[in-house]
Amino acid sequence: GVSTSARYDQWRRICKGAIRIVIGARSAVFAPVRNLKLIIVDEEHDVSYKQDDRMRYHARDLAIVKARQQAAAVILGTATPSVQSHFNSRQKKYRYLCLPQRVEDRPLPAVEIVDMKMQKDEKGRPPILSRPLMHALAEALHARKQSLLFLNRRGFNTFLFCPDCGHVFHCLNCSVSLNHHAAEGKLRCHYCDLAVDIPRQCPACRGSRINSYGVGTERLEAEVKKAFPQARVARMDSDTTSASGAHGRILQALERFEIDILVGTQMITKGHDFPNVTLVGVVSADTAMNIPDFRAAEKTFQILTQVAGRGGRGDFPGKVVIQTYNPDHYAIQRVKAHDVEGFYQDEMNIRQPLSWPPFSRMINLQMSSLNREEGREGAMSIAAFARSRCQGTSAAARIDVLGPAEAPIAMIKGRRRWQLLLLGTQSRALHVLVKDILAGAKPKGLEIKVDVDPMNFM
Repeated sequence: GVSTSARYDQWRRICKGAIRIVIGARSAVFAPVRNLKLIIVDEEHDVSYKQDDRMRYHARDLAIVKARQQAAAVILGTATPSVQSHFNSRQKKYRYLCLPQRVEDRPLPAVEIVDMKMQKDEKGRPPILSRPLMHALAEALHARKQSLLFLNRRGFNTFLFCPDCGHVFHCLNCSVSLNHHAAEGKLRCHYCDLAVDIPRQCPACRGSRINSYGVGTERLEAEVKKAFPQARVARMDSDTTSASGAHGRILQALERFEIDILVGTQMITKGHDFPNVTLVGVVSADTAMNIPDFRAAEKTFQILTQVAGRGGRGDFPGKVVIQTYNPDHYAIQRVKAHDVEGFYQDEMNIRQPLSWPPFSRMINLQMSSLNREEGREGAMSIAAFARSRCQGTSAAARIDVLGPAEAPIAMIKGRRRWQLLLLGTQSRALHVLVKDILAGAKPKGLEIKVDVDPMNFM
């Protein structure tokens, strides 16, 4: 990151016109560039452009507003446009430009789908690495080529549990299980960062047997090293890149061919170009598909297409092996066929009858309280008020009020959480309703956060 003093110095030089090209993350959209003529939003589909804490904004949308105000052009670049941007191009709000071929007409990688329901190890359990993926890794090593293994879940195991009484080790502050990080010998919460030592016995029944469930990148790395002891294996996730410069050192090692197999989370999908990478393995394609989010299929298609695109970028053809328990899902099948347009048509056909975005606008009222009962009653009160305000409105200004419901993660940092969704086709009507809600009497102990065009429903 950039220090506060360095950021201030850069901001001052930009304001004076001493810097003509600014490159940065989402906050760069606020840079005071003089005589602005062009904004490029690279990988415009990426959900990290949305800031969900403090001042909530979407950098892509702000870039479009800023360009309109300053008569500048905007380029939204991506191989997997968001459904919203794709819809806007169909509505002629955006001009759609397509590059149908890779550089030098290199072929797209062949995609093999592995149905994990059909894969069993010697003990009859589902393996972490299927036989087709193991075979593909062995072939790449034999050919002295590099491989990427993608798993969007860090840690060693998903959680620990007691097989005698079924007790699962949960965070004390959040309604999530603690993730097992073997390297540091800790159970850690990925939401509030609570860390506790790995217990020697179950606190519920005092049993001494503690089992693990699930797999994270740390365990995947260990399994790959065990299966291929001769291979040079590295891992890239937020645990291994937290130190200054660590991210760059891993990428440089891959570029210098000091790594045979790189295991990583979403970090490895970020537009990197490594000509010697010929194999990409997706260890679990179902991770993003099974979250409670109407964009789950969209996010799955985007991340799988992006990670698949890391293979075969040089002179040698690439191969992608995708492990999934849902091989017939339309998002998986469209990835296999490299069919971007087909996926968007599938998604539009599902969303339009339900009036989900992009066929409506959405606001998520995120409500929380330290007291569960007070929070529930407060959320019900807000929902009743919203529904009363929506009665008698015209069909064009209709607003659907969905909820309230407990958030999928019902507690974070000790606060109980509820969500109330507002859907309508008129932005102004939605904004007036939210303004009325916030201006009214706030229920005791209830904190309300307004998320316009929400990207995260957890």
